[in-house]
Amino acid sequence: MGQVVLCSVAWVPEYIDRLGVSFATWGFILSFAPLGAITAVVLAPSVISRAGAMPVVRVGAILSAGFLIPLGFTDSVVTWTAINTVFNFTASLTGMAVNTHAVMLQRKVPESIMSGMHAGWSIGAVMAAATGAIASVFISLQAYLILVAVVTAVGVFVTSRFLLSPAEDGHREERLSGTRIPFYRFPPRLWLLSFGLLCSVMPEIAVLEWSATLARASGVDLVLRALPFATFMMGMIVGRLAISRLTRRFDVHSISVAGAMISGSAMAAGLWGAHLLGAYSAELAIIWLAALWLFAGLGLAPLGPTMISTSSTVPGLTTAQAVGTLVFVTQSVSIGAKIAMGAVAEGYGVSWAFVLPVALIFFGAAIAHRTSEKTQARDLELVNPPTGPLPVFSVEDKD
Repeated sequence: MGQVVLCSVAWVPEYIDRLGVSFATWGFILSFAPLGAITAVVLAPSVISRAGAMPVVRVGAILSAGFLIPLGFTDSVVTWTAINTVFNFTASLTGMAVNTHAVMLQRKVPESIMSGMHAGWSIGAVMAAATGAIASVFISLQAYLILVAVVTAVGVFVTSRFLLSPAEDGHREERLSGTRIPFYRFPPRLWLLSFGLLCSVMPEIAVLEWSATLARASGVDLVLRALPFATFMMGMIVGRLAISRLTRRFDVHSISVAGAMISGSAMAAGLWGAHLLGAYSAELAIIWLAALWLFAGLGLAPLGPTMISTSSTVPGLTTAQAVGTLVFVTQSVSIGAKIAMGAVAEGYGVSWAFVLPVALIFFGAAIAHRTSEKTQARDLELVNPPTGPLPVFSVEDKD
């Protein structure tokens, strides 16, 4: 799912040219994508509680693959926006089902499986950037989307045969025993954690959406434009795989606070150093940026899981209620944040668009410290950061 959701990263300029829209209009089009994801977040608990996780994974993934293909064949702005919104809905619904199944399976086995799944999404993101960049040189957009869709549909159909069946996953028991309270009675602590999750997600989205454009603005060759994104995601992969081991020796919040401080500092230093080095060598600037962003991804990795694991300890709420609230708030607020980043990039330059993500990382560190309480390593392994679809925003220099 990481591959299919992010496979268009390298093709954004072609989408913009094909639709013939301005950068401001492109940003407005993409603002509809989170609406589809939010709708899926709202509906997913009811759908999964009735059908089970495995059928939703299978049907959702196949539908996602099906709605991906038309994106490369239409040049109508309205049609493309509608298809992309539905694609984000089906992909987000599938992601919620995958996450739910993972939590259900984790409760049945002693081995930790969550950290591997966190890393799996990041690996899929790196694969999407790599395959998309390579494919853009050799094949058309239409052929690439068809290939990705076929591989996704076949791969999920085969692997879903090994997932827990609806009779085995325990969703019926959870539906009978679960309790729900109105959102207006949620404690303030949960809303603070929701903002903390936003602080952990937005920097990752910013790198996914803007890193290639930032590299292009520096003047480097096409081959090196995905390097900052790749190193950042490699840092996220290593950090997510190391979470379980680190929490055996250190408090979860201490890891998150220290990691976020390192991440924010590394991201800012990478941007500033690249700006200075760009006057001498574009290649040296992009290598500096990629090296610093490796540490930025590494430090950011624990922050999201910590916010979610802490939300599961909020009294009076089930884990599903708490996590659903965090994801809903994050997806909703990110719409405005994306528009703000686009406006800053349009008016002041791509580098300045990263001021907001860097500031949010430091805010996230403060929230992790403020909400600090003893959380066991096992609690952290039982939850995972949201891995829903991330719409891509790119600003290209006009000829």
